[in-house]
Amino acid sequence: MEANLYKQLYQLVLSTAHTPRRKREQYSDKLVVMIFFWAVIHDRPVCWACDPDSWPEDLDHPLISQSRLSRRLRTLGVIQLIERLFVRVSDQFGIPMVKQIDSKPLTVGAYSKDTDAKRGRLADGQFAKGYRLHAVNHGRIPRHFLLRPLNEHDSVAGPDLLRRLEGGGYALGDNAYDTNDCYTAASEANHQLIAPPRECNKGVRDQKHNCPQRLRGLDLIDSPLEKCGQFTSFGTELYNCRQRIESGFGGLTFVGLGALPAWVRRPRRIALWVAAKMIIFMCIQAQNKGVKMHHA
Repeated sequence: MEANLYKQLYQLVLSTAHTPRRKREQYSDKLVVMIFFWAVIHDRPVCWACDPDSWPEDLDHPLISQSRLSRRLRTLGVIQLIERLFVRVSDQFGIPMVKQIDSKPLTVGAYSKDTDAKRGRLADGQFAKGYRLHAVNHGRIPRHFLLRPLNEHDSVAGPDLLRRLEGGGYALGDNAYDTNDCYTAASEANHQLIAPPRECNKGVRDQKHNCPQRLRGLDLIDSPLEKCGQFTSFGTELYNCRQRIESGFGGLTFVGLGALPAWVRRPRRIALWVAAKMIIFMCIQAQNKGVKMHHA
């Protein structure tokens, strides 16, 4: 399975338009990315992928030393290529009218020396140390993501992500996004955010402390005219589509994007790891759904 997936990624990388920033490099950016993907597919560090014994005979190509590969993964050209791959794969699924926003914890060990990893809440009173992945999904397919410390609330990263929404339509989130900043950011991107009210905001329609976009979102999900016989389930049924991002996060966990392995530390490495895992997940989804990757 890993070899077939790698071959699919290999064709994707080769057919993606990319102009190297350094003309005299012995090893191309595309080769660097493919070796990195081989490590990510198998949940191994990059030093493992630099060992010839880690490769099957039918996937024979030049290998790079571990030190050079690590240096190249920090270069702008390689990072840009991974970004292009991410956008290109997600483009194949189209831009729907309904988007979802949520976060997923990426934990590290309690005694990790990673100074950027913070202790934050998971769920049901549980706490851990690590990072939080904030993402906007088109159904199960990730489209935009941010990486923040685990102690940062969803409502802080929410506006930054909601401003990146494309097209128009609705954005669905849980009650962590029930803030004026989130509703305003979604409106600036031509979207109506729909999120259930927080406990302190249930049944409240205070125009002094709630922006118009927030009032409309609360009305959509609460159906305030129900007692007058004008019940509508549009907002509720629309909000039920939010579970698709939960399903998408479950799929990402299945391909290995859960608790971070010991060799993935600090935001730069984690961001590359997350992006690679998402690209792998989207390629699997494309294969399952029969979505063909068009040549760039």
